[in-house]
Amino acid sequence: MANATRILRALAPLLKNPCFRNLGSFSFRRAYTLAVPLNSSRSSSLAFPKNYFNPHTSFYPSILQFVKNDIWKATHRSTRSGFTGGSSKPPRPPPRWQLWINSIPQPIVLWGILVVNGIVFLGWQYARDRATSQRDIGPYMWFRDNFTVSMRNVSEGRIWTILTSCFSHEDTAHIFFNAFTYYFMAPSVIGVLGNAQFLTLYLGGGVVCSLTSLAWHRYKHRDTSSHGASGAGYAIISFLAAMSPRSTFSLYGIIPIPAWLVVSGIFVWDAGSAIMDKRSSTDTAGHIGGLLAGVAYYFFKIRPMMRRRSW
Repeated sequence: MANATRILRALAPLLKNPCFRNLGSFSFRRAYTLAVPLNSSRSSSLAFPKNYFNPHTSFYPSILQFVKNDIWKATHRSTRSGFTGGSSKPPRPPPRWQLWINSIPQPIVLWGILVVNGIVFLGWQYARDRATSQRDIGPYMWFRDNFTVSMRNVSEGRIWTILTSCFSHEDTAHIFFNAFTYYFMAPSVIGVLGNAQFLTLYLGGGVVCSLTSLAWHRYKHRDTSSHGASGAGYAIISFLAAMSPRSTFSLYGIIPIPAWLVVSGIFVWDAGSAIMDKRSSTDTAGHIGGLLAGVAYYFFKIRPMMRRRSW
């Protein structure tokens, strides 16, 4: 103890330098416990024997606080630093195209998707009328080549059908069901995500639906064309269920069912139908792709963003 006292006294002229003075103060109590804050939520206590320091000397606690507090902070990065996940760099601003899309009023985006689906549906009706009334199958074949997804279309270079098929409905019941689901589910999701993220979810769900359909039909060694917005709609539903599994969906607008149970039931039903080749007029494999896309988008894209913002 005597050696330590002599060392500190030898350093006294240096420690009296203004650079080391007034770096902080400690409250010396009977046990001489020094509480040194290392982080905003943690503290470290150093206990010293009585009379180890002279309570009337100010530079001893000052230099200790400098070493334990300021140097510690300089050499140990905090793991809680907002959006950057431990980095001190500010978050990167979003690209201009994303800012422009988000500046569009949300009703325009919501109704714009419905309008595009409606226009394509009217085109199908015109093509079917020409084929039945005038025996002109040209328009109908054009729609099959450009608004349905199949291995034939993709192999012949019409890659765009992976996306355009997601806006295509030939039957009235088909478009009514998908529009009904979209109308009640989409406003909540776009309110949470914004325009750009919502379009990514909707279009991405449709594309994953088309790719899943192609892969499944290739596995089954058959070339079946499919179309419809079911995959994009199921991506919205599964995203909602992943984000809020205990929320309720109203079956037929009457019966409340937990969101997780609805999505689980759809998944089991469509997976079983695909495996057993039931409901041949419905692309159940594509439905599975849309459901998985919505869940994956939440857990791998949105949930990490929400966690970074909560730090």
